Amino acid sequence: MVTLNCTITNFSQQDTLLSTFGKYGNDFEYTVDGIFRRTMPPFCQSCGTRMTHNGYNTYTKRELGSVKVGRYRCPSCNGLLEEDHGFWEELKEEFFSVMSQIYQRMRAHHVSYQGISQILELIFPPGRDTVYRGFNSTVTSTIIPPAEDVQIIHYDEQFPKRGRNQRYRLTLLNGSGRVIAEELLNKKGHNTIKAFLVL
Repeated sequence: MVTLNCTITNFSQQDTLLSTFGKYGNDFEYTVDGIFRRTMPPFCQSCGTRMTHNGYNTYTKRELGSVKVGRYRCPSCNGLLEEDHGFWEELKEEFFSVMSQIYQRMRAHHVSYQGISQILELIFPPGRDTVYRGFNSTVTSTIIPPAEDVQIIHYDEQFPKRGRNQRYRLTLLNGSGRVIAEELLNKKGHNTIKAFLVL
């Protein structure tokens, strides 16, 4: 298992660090300075000489966090190598996947993009456009199962006049155009249309 060199400030985060770096073997370490690297530097891919530790590179996602990834230098050919930072990309992907689910649920409750942005400032401050793009990407990637036994029904309204009296004819037709239901009414409103469709 990866070696965690904890300090007083990050000791409480030990379980989180283990879940992040747990898949790496015991030849890796998370140093007191917060650098993820190999305990023993790897061999140079060019000349085969054991490399030396050479500081770190920082990868940052604004407003989310940053990670330090170890670098190595070959003493013979001066070749440079950086440790894999795939875990950081996975963490960001997991985080934004959860954020996308939050966008979907809030939009399902008719919260505006601006409203979502303002609410989420308490967690991670995305802009309105970021929320819009994140929501749309989840919608486009949603797999919709194929519909089976679909019955297409058409609704039609006509307004025939007889003398001075205005009437309203409401009609339902099936996919082939055959009339399923029809009703002639003296007035048309939300409730009468709803009652007709429920029948």
